[in-house]
Amino acid sequence: MEVVLEASNLTKIFGGLEAVKDVNIIVQKREIHALIGPNGAGKTTTLSMINGTLKPTQGNIRFLGEDITGLPPFKAAAKGMGRTFQNIKQFGSLTVRENLMIGGMSKNNPGGMLHMLLYAKETKKLEEKVRCQAEEVAKKIGMSGMQDEYAGNLPYGRQKVLELGRALMGEPALILLDEPAAGLNPSERAEFVEILHRVYESGIDLFLIEHNMDVVMNISHKITVLNFGRKIAEGTPAEVANNEAVIKAYLGDRFARRKPSGGETDA
Repeated sequence: MEVVLEASNLTKIFGGLEAVKDVNIIVQKREIHALIGPNGAGKTTTLSMINGTLKPTQGNIRFLGEDITGLPPFKAAAKGMGRTFQNIKQFGSLTVRENLMIGGMSKNNPGGMLHMLLYAKETKKLEEKVRCQAEEVAKKIGMSGMQDEYAGNLPYGRQKVLELGRALMGEPALILLDEPAAGLNPSERAEFVEILHRVYESGIDLFLIEHNMDVVMNISHKITVLNFGRKIAEGTPAEVANNEAVIKAYLGDRFARRKPSGGETDA
């Protein structure tokens, strides 16, 4: 299968502390890939190295066949790598539509603000194009009727969905999601999973960090597990759920394999 993202021997050292050590991850095309592990396992550090927020101490990252190691986030985004953050980063005083449009401007206007000021007619056409795109994205994320609402007035769950929508405005091939379901109640998580399915079915691959195992196990094709900055397991949700090292380090006994009445472990 075609490889979308390949991280090889990723290592990050902070003042002598190895936060991530020799981590290898491959995300295939048409895949939802999850990265899980205990708090402090190095998940967000890994994600930040992948999208350029942090520069790896060693190792390299290839995206769509191109080496992007150390590339700044805005350049990674221009190549088709979107990202959402655990802490919501929206403009609360702007409407849903305006937040979405901001997410599309950098992709559609590489010339920046100066270009927009100098070429008014071109800017007007650009705004109309991005506005139409925002309409489509709002429909995809189930927020068509909320576009005139201020982002700061939205319920927390809807703000998380808007964060995803803004990433979609960059027309990404892959979206990195840092705990997208954090803070959501069970019904909100179920709705968010449905939205992620729709995004995936539209042709966009997903790579996510998530602590809610109901989300991870229901949506992922493949899971990588970190502990103390090192990869300890990788496989399908079923394989990871039955991995003794993962159960011990992170999942706990509730994910352990059930034993039949005879006392022998299931094969």
